[in-house]
Amino acid sequence: MYEAVGSAINAFAAGAASGQVSIRADAARDALTEIGNIRTELENLLGNAGETQVQLGANPVGDAMSGKSMDRYSGGDSFLAVVRKLLLQTEQAERALKQSIDNYVDTDETHASQYRGA
Repeated sequence: MYEAVGSAINAFAAGAASGQVSIRADAARDALTEIGNIRTELENLLGNAGETQVQLGANPVGDAMSGKSMDRYSGGDSFLAVVRKLLLQTEQAERALKQSIDNYVDTDETHASQYRGA
């Protein structure tokens, strides 16, 4: 699922970077606030991740299961890997939305100066 979200964010970011996407700041305010809240929550999850330890007993079987559980939690294709990807995508979406606002302001100012004959 996060690949599909990532593709959509990449397309949005590319559109914003090329100037094809613009949005009024007041229309984007709530979205920026929500994206900021999500980014903060993801950062908190990652910040607290190092404090987690699975303990399933003081024996070889418990130790083996604990290691496997920790790998699923923090390994290459784990919960934390997904959270890191979501954080990157959230940051990219936030930058793209801010760029879209800048695009709107630039377009608005250009049109206003043309209207004023400046």
